[in-house]
Amino acid sequence: MWAESGAALRTGVQSHLLDHDRETLYKEGFKIGWNCPHCQASSLGHDVDEAVSQYERHLFEHVEDQIRSGVHVGNEIGGTGNVLVLSPPGTDGADDARIHFTAPADVALFVTTNVDDRLDTLATRLSEWPTRTIVLTTSERPLEGIESDLSDVSLEIVKLDSGLGLAGLGETISRVIDEHNDPGYKLSVGFEIVSEIVAKFDLERVFRFLHLLTSRIESADALGHYYWHPQQQTGPTLNLLGELFDLQLETTANRFVSTG
Repeated sequence: MWAESGAALRTGVQSHLLDHDRETLYKEGFKIGWNCPHCQASSLGHDVDEAVSQYERHLFEHVEDQIRSGVHVGNEIGGTGNVLVLSPPGTDGADDARIHFTAPADVALFVTTNVDDRLDTLATRLSEWPTRTIVLTTSERPLEGIESDLSDVSLEIVKLDSGLGLAGLGETISRVIDEHNDPGYKLSVGFEIVSEIVAKFDLERVFRFLHLLTSRIESADALGHYYWHPQQQTGPTLNLLGELFDLQLETTANRFVSTG
């Protein structure tokens, strides 16, 4: 689990630990108690909220020394590889992930249909833009709704044909990676249209495409972050495609939780 602040992380970890050990809470008459499965500690009292809160604090004490500050999610996979973000691209959780993965990059590549929203988010929340930002999109007027001043941003918008197939899309992404993957540069690739291609193409073709794309990103020592709307596809689809990724994250505002 990762969070923007220590307080948010503590809250998330406590909640996760309580969910895992909730069965050790019990009722005894009018009282509620708990027995810690990790030590001999226990408690019994009348106030339900206080008992639960006390138990959360106690469980956290068992893992508190494992908490680290200044840790990037990418460190979990060695700084390169592929991360599946289980959050619709336009949500706060997805925005947090997008900033988290883009901020360390020297070159940022995005594949998205919502160019203006994405660039406004980056302009608002990044302390410093990457040296180079490239956006691939099928949007007819990608900057029509932009509200930010991008005059000082090194930005390239590549307009894709709306009829472009998966092979053509993959080749275009590969070419851009080749052009901008300079030695010593960190490259981030944000792929925001997983749900769209799953809805449009046969699942076997999507699997083959994502297999090639994740392999290409890994071979370039880049970091790919992919955005999937978890409610739009079935569990078996996620199980199949999830095998292609080094890490899967569920995101909410200010918190990332690894699910696989």
